[in-house]
Amino acid sequence: MLRNKTNFVDRFYKLNPKIRIYDLDGTIIDSSHRAKHDENGILDLEHWKANNTKENIFADSLLPLYWQLVHDYKQGDIIILCTARELNKHDWEYIHSMGIYYDYVKSRPVGETMTDWKLKRNLLNPFFNLKPFRKIEKYFYDDNESNLAQLSSMGAITFNAKEWNLNCGVKM
Repeated sequence: MLRNKTNFVDRFYKLNPKIRIYDLDGTIIDSSHRAKHDENGILDLEHWKANNTKENIFADSLLPLYWQLVHDYKQGDIIILCTARELNKHDWEYIHSMGIYYDYVKSRPVGETMTDWKLKRNLLNPFFNLKPFRKIEKYFYDDNESNLAQLSSMGAITFNAKEWNLNCGVKM
C-alpha cells in the first residue's frame, strides 16, 4: 500500500532537535466512541476491531494535545507517532486528512498481541539505543500509565495526556 505523508507545512530545522513521541488514541485523537471496556477497564479488542470502519474512524476528533504536536513539528523537533493500534488504510487517510504531522510512525504489526507497554518499548527501542538518536532528549505523551512508566524508565520525559487534555477543558 502506498502511503503519502501529510501535506506538511514549513518548519524550522534545529541543529539539536528533541524527539517528541505521541500516542494517538486518547492523546491526540478522541476515538472513545469506538471503545468498549470490560468491568476491569480492559479494552475489548474484538469490539474495537469490529468498529474500526472508515465511518467510525472519520467520526474521531482531535484533542487539544494535537496542537502541541503541530507546534513541536513546526519548531523542528522529530515527531514520532507511536500507537498500539494496527493501522489500516482508513487510519492513514484520517492521519493525512487531519494534518497530523510526523517524521516516523510506529504501530502494532497485524496479528501482534503483545501488551501495549511491551509493544511500545520494543517499537521505540531503536530511538533510545541507536547512535544517531541515543543522546537526543525524548518526550513521551500518552494516556496509559503503564506506557508512561515504561518510557520513563527508558529515559523519556513523560506527560500524561489525560491530564493535559483535561486541563484544556476536554472531559475524557
